[in-house]
Amino acid sequence: MRHTTFSLTVIAACATGAATIAALALNVSASPSVVSTAVPHAVTQHVKSIAHKASPTKPSSTRSHKPATGTPKTSQLKPLLTGLLNRQGVPLAAYRTAEGGYVIQGTHDAQGKPDVGDITWSELQLTPGGPITANNPIDKAIADVRAWNSANPTHPEGLKLRVEAGIHSPAWALNLGGQCYTVTDPTSGTSGCCPRFWTAQFSAAYYQFEAEMAAKYDSVPEIREVVMAKNTTVYNESLIRQIQSPSTVIALQRAGYSTPVDEQQQIQDIALLGSYWKHTHVAFAFNPYQTANPISEDEAFTQQLISSGRKALGTQLVLENNSLRQSFVSGHGTYQTMYAFMYQMGAPIGFQTATLAKVGSIQAVVTYAVSMHASSIELPSGYMGQFTPTQLMALGRPVV
Repeated sequence: MRHTTFSLTVIAACATGAATIAALALNVSASPSVVSTAVPHAVTQHVKSIAHKASPTKPSSTRSHKPATGTPKTSQLKPLLTGLLNRQGVPLAAYRTAEGGYVIQGTHDAQGKPDVGDITWSELQLTPGGPITANNPIDKAIADVRAWNSANPTHPEGLKLRVEAGIHSPAWALNLGGQCYTVTDPTSGTSGCCPRFWTAQFSAAYYQFEAEMAAKYDSVPEIREVVMAKNTTVYNESLIRQIQSPSTVIALQRAGYSTPVDEQQQIQDIALLGSYWKHTHVAFAFNPYQTANPISEDEAFTQQLISSGRKALGTQLVLENNSLRQSFVSGHGTYQTMYAFMYQMGAPIGFQTATLAKVGSIQAVVTYAVSMHASSIELPSGYMGQFTPTQLMALGRPVV
């Protein structure tokens, strides 16, 4: 496989401290630094071998937020998040005992629109290099789950923290490393100005933010899983580049996007999760990798990325995908091949289903996820219209 040695000058992860981040925020004209439901027998027929597994490189030492080195021991990790999860914040009271927890929901994205099943960087760090916003939705969710667990010790909940960057980055970070460019998701129509996530300036700001987040939340017992990724556009799915949108592809290319650099950083970003987060399981949403230069889909690189992530983090890394639907559980295709490889690499594995309009049978995809040994499954918005609390309890029992 290609790109197994790296030029890592692009990553300055916090080495210059908060003061430099603030200065970078003002430098908006800077030039970019380019640097069937039965899994076991059916899916393994699609598995491809990986000839070379990349060895992630640790970041250089820093003066302020220096990440610890080494992979956390399993005994140091908080319990794994398990069960069915509500992806849009606190579930209805009647359903809480049937679920394992929920995804923390923010209040707004960078465009001022309500968040849906996530929280954005823009609402968590208001100033360059500044502290994490006080009394934010994460803090409120922690207080909520802590009270719930105290009152319901036989049905404890955990929290999933997914933080979105890309077009949801704070305004002060959008033009770090060069002017932001417009990306549009062809499926949802969501559009926004995306930063040049591959530049050293943006990387330094993001990793300073991640260090602040880990310092505040890594030891909080209610936070059981964290999803953070720097190289994103519209969603917290680092391998999606909206290649079906010609205008987005052109904008990426004109901004200096490079597939080799993107690949290098994807591998390093996963390794860095374990450097900042020492007590929390970390997740990465995998898809068949979309490249914008050239325009292609490279599922083989996805396998390389999964392999390198497992090598770097072991079972701290939750292999996830946010697209699970009934049409992907059988037959042949890049998603079926990727799922087969995830199964081969082993647990922990997690899923988010497709939307209610696209998922097909929720029961079928949950059954498939269980056969994949998934520890948690995020349900689509609207699932409560299809299941009573008792039915949902029965559906999710094998996952817990």
